[in-house]
Amino acid sequence: MGRQFLHLLVIFWILTGTVEPHSVYIPEGNFGWEAANQCYVVLETEMPPKAISPNIQNLDRAKMAMYAKESAEVRLKSLDCLLGKLNNPQEEKNLGALLKPSLLSGFQIEESFFRSEWRILLAENREYPLTPSEMSLAKQWLTSYQEIKQEIMALTIEYVSEKNPFSKRERYLNLFTGYYGSLLRERDKFLLSLSIETYTSYTEALKQRKEKSE
Repeated sequence: MGRQFLHLLVIFWILTGTVEPHSVYIPEGNFGWEAANQCYVVLETEMPPKAISPNIQNLDRAKMAMYAKESAEVRLKSLDCLLGKLNNPQEEKNLGALLKPSLLSGFQIEESFFRSEWRILLAENREYPLTPSEMSLAKQWLTSYQEIKQEIMALTIEYVSEKNPFSKRERYLNLFTGYYGSLLRERDKFLLSLSIETYTSYTEALKQRKEKSE
C-alpha cells in the first residue's frame, strides 16, 4: 500500500508542477502514516506546468488566488481529518510533538519530488538549456521556494500543535492561502523571466514527463 501511494504521489507531483502535494503526506512506518493515507485529498483544479499568467507585466492574481485558496483548503482538510482520526479523548497525547517528526519526514520526501523537477530545469540536454543569467534567476527562485516551503511546514506543525485548532481554522486558512499564493507568484515571475525559447523547452520537458507517467 505504501509503495502504491508513493507512486500515485509521484504522478500527482508531475501533474501539479512546483506546488507539490498539498495534502499532508507521512511516509509509511511513521506515526500517523495510516491515518494520513486515509486522509489524502486531491486538488480538483489541475495546475498547469506552465506559468499561470500570460506575461510578467500582467500577473493573473485572480487565478493565483483561486489556486492558492484551494491548496490551503486541501491542506487543512487533510490535517483536520488526520487529527480527527488520531485524537482519542480517553488518551492523553501531545499530537503536535508526535506528528512533528512524521511531518518533517514527509516534507523531506516531498522535497525530493521538487528536486526531480529542478533537475529537468537545469538539464543541459534540452534544445534551449538555461543561460548563465537564467541560472542566476533559477537560484533566486530556489531560495524563495525553500523559504516559503519552510513557512508552510512550520505553519502545518503549528496547526497540529494547537489545543483546539478547529477554533482557529479561518486564521490558518488565510495564512496558508497567503503562502501558497506567494509560491505561485514567485514561480510565475521566474518562469516568465526566462527567454521564450528556454521557457518553451522547459515546459515541454515537463509535459513529456507527465505523458510518460500516464
